[in-house]
Amino acid sequence: MGIIRLLKGRKYLQRIVLYFNLSVVGLLVIFSFSYYVYSKNIVLQTQKDANEKVLSQIKYNINYLHEIVQNIAIMMSFDKSMVYLMNAKEPDPFTKFQTLRMLDTVADSTSFVDSIAVYSGVGNRIYVGGSGTWSREHLKELEKMTLRVLRQSGRPTGGRLIPMKTDGRNANVDLFSFFVLESHPANGAVPNAVIVNIRPQWVFENISNLNSLGGRQDGVVVLDRNGEALSYHNEAALRLADANWRSALRPGSEPGGFTVRRLDGEKYLISEISVGVNDWRIMSILPYDKVMGRVESFRNISFILVGLALLISVALSAAVANRLYRPIGKLTELFGGNALVPLAGVPKTHDEMGYISRVYELTLSKLRLARQEENRNQQIVNDYYLRRWMTDSGSLTGEELDECRAAFPRLFPKEEGTEPVWTLAVLTLDPPPQASRSSAQDDLFRFALCNITEETIASSFPVHVLDMKNGFLVAIARTTDARSDSAALRKLLTESVDTCRQYYRRTFSAAVSHPVSDYRAASTVYRVTVQQLMYRLLYGPGSVIVPEDVECNVARQDVTIPIEWEKKLGEVIRARDEKAIHALLDKWFAAIAALPYDNMTFAVQQVVLVIRQVLREPVFTAHFNSIAMQTLGTSVIRSDTLTEMRYKIDHFLEQVCLAEREAQKEDKNKIIVDAIKEFVEKNVLNINLSLQSVASNFKMSSAYVGRIFKQYENVSVGDYINGYRLDKAREMLLSSSFSVKEIADYLGFNNASYFITLFKKKYGLTPKEFRMNVVLGDEGQLDGSRN
Repeated sequence: MGIIRLLKGRKYLQRIVLYFNLSVVGLLVIFSFSYYVYSKNIVLQTQKDANEKVLSQIKYNINYLHEIVQNIAIMMSFDKSMVYLMNAKEPDPFTKFQTLRMLDTVADSTSFVDSIAVYSGVGNRIYVGGSGTWSREHLKELEKMTLRVLRQSGRPTGGRLIPMKTDGRNANVDLFSFFVLESHPANGAVPNAVIVNIRPQWVFENISNLNSLGGRQDGVVVLDRNGEALSYHNEAALRLADANWRSALRPGSEPGGFTVRRLDGEKYLISEISVGVNDWRIMSILPYDKVMGRVESFRNISFILVGLALLISVALSAAVANRLYRPIGKLTELFGGNALVPLAGVPKTHDEMGYISRVYELTLSKLRLARQEENRNQQIVNDYYLRRWMTDSGSLTGEELDECRAAFPRLFPKEEGTEPVWTLAVLTLDPPPQASRSSAQDDLFRFALCNITEETIASSFPVHVLDMKNGFLVAIARTTDARSDSAALRKLLTESVDTCRQYYRRTFSAAVSHPVSDYRAASTVYRVTVQQLMYRLLYGPGSVIVPEDVECNVARQDVTIPIEWEKKLGEVIRARDEKAIHALLDKWFAAIAALPYDNMTFAVQQVVLVIRQVLREPVFTAHFNSIAMQTLGTSVIRSDTLTEMRYKIDHFLEQVCLAEREAQKEDKNKIIVDAIKEFVEKNVLNINLSLQSVASNFKMSSAYVGRIFKQYENVSVGDYINGYRLDKAREMLLSSSFSVKEIADYLGFNNASYFITLFKKKYGLTPKEFRMNVVLGDEGQLDGSRN
């Protein structure tokens, strides 16, 4: 009782006792099981060896019998009188008598030969010799069985012992016959043959003498080529004629082996061996329980020993565990009585050791958080000094420079006589492929961009990528004055752009500065490199710009477009000459591409002003007042590259050239379509929104509304409603924490399953997968292009 009270209030002590007992019992179980398996294998191997010896001897005896019978049959087939008897249609009586007397003599001289028969294909007769009781009493049955075997087509008959049965459904064999064929005639004719008939009881008695295993269903049986049991008034073999036994004992493609099979609900040890000359198999069948009885009794004794060991180990382990528990109990008392330990934050545990571990983990976690917070604050301070160096290096104090050296020793080496050289790379994010993109996505891409760029450049140069908090990132790399370093840095930045394009479907542009060795000139170089980056307008997104790329633009002094070009552009527009317009725009934009950045957009606006001035003329009044003309300037200025600006201007002028001179009337159907789209956008949250409700509000037939909407938008009204709702759902998944069902209900979908099906069909992802990719920053799954 004292032990029970001791264990009741101490959970860790209970665990010690339990684990000790489990260990002892586990070892005993493993040892007993291993010994049982080993003993079982030894017994099975011994039985297997014994069976193999018995079966091998039986196989030898059968093969020896086969050789003797074969020799007799071949000898008789070569005898002249036998040849005469087989080929004579009406043999001479005297010769026939002498031949049959010789058959009787040869058959009776061998104890296992029942009779010898000769079949004449010419006379279609069978001559039988020998004093075998069965052959004399069943002569007609013997003749029928012999003819049946000889007339079989497609199967080899000679060269093996063939079981002969008067009743094919019975396992008992009446004779074993060995055929020697004289010829193999064509056209289905029956060949001449010499047949030696063997008494089956001689074969089976020989097997029985070798078989020392008796019992109810044990013994040695012979299976023919079809897996049927052969016997001679043998009860064990007769049982094998049962269908269940035949299916269980049917041999596989490869003979031999030692297996355990279940027959009629009982387990048997079965050994088999092939007798190749006759296509027979000899099988030894022994009851499993009879062979493994002692091994099974050992298993039962093992269970009893394990139970006794468990009772003894409980008593011993309680005493040992109590002494092991004393240090743990002391620690528990110390933690419980120390006011400095934050007990309120410690979750409930199963035992005292868990409580101590949780307190320790909680303390370590708070220390780790404090260290991380300290590191973050220090990094903010370090970045501040580096940012200060970039933006105002001229006024940087010695103490601030020392802070930079301490924070970034690889960028500011301390070796005396070493003048560090830096190369700056200013980076900026390119606009995303979609017009709508959340700031969270930009922040995630900015973070990935910093890591990818720093990891790529760090393989060749000491580098640190700094976020300037003004839309630009600066990669500060310590290089040399060699041009090869600048070329290598450009190549590394190009690799970073390709990596971002591959994994995030977004790019960034970069500008690489000249090397600078004076730390006071860093801010000047930074500002020049930012200005250099603006030439992304010329080179496009994903470009890496070096000073040599823009030298000509920066040095350009003449920044005006000749007035003659303006007049020429007006003339070709009035003439609606598309080729001339294209050629003049090529010339104009080639000149713009050579201008300094500040003058590029001004020159493009000059092109737009020339177009507006020409379209003010009366003949172009309709085009001047069109929405496309009114928004042309804004659309062009918002373009990211000169190529895109050129395309928009070119496309607009193509429409002007193709249009008729008279003013175009507003398309009535287009106005209706725009009104329908506006109605859908305003009522998208209405669950009853459909083609019928839209047509009803416009007092038009649903067929008419559906037809004109499909004509202009290439989608049905219903698909447009679902598509607009899915776009709204996408925005909510990006910017809100609503569940998928709440979003589906809010946007008017009938049920969440239908909403998920439509969403996956359009975006290639379920809403949950889409939201997870948002968190992980997988841009490739967010562009909606998989529909």
